[in-house]
Amino acid sequence: MNRRALYTSVVDPERRKTLLALIEIAEANSPTACWDDARAMDLLRSQSSAAELRELGMDERLVEHIFAESHAG
Repeated sequence: MNRRALYTSVVDPERRKTLLALIEIAEANSPTACWDDARAMDLLRSQSSAAELRELGMDERLVEHIFAESHAG
């Protein structure tokens, strides 16, 4: 189910496209995508903020998982 929010911030369209692609990878439910999921989450954590991902429509549980204290290093 694709529930993307209307994107209202002024952000470079290429950056937006990249973040949306990473969100799709991170949300994938494929046993073979495990490494890709982890890498996508690492990139989302380092290249965006929780607020930005929420605005792009990412599921709140995944946002919380990505920015959980246990991932901070």
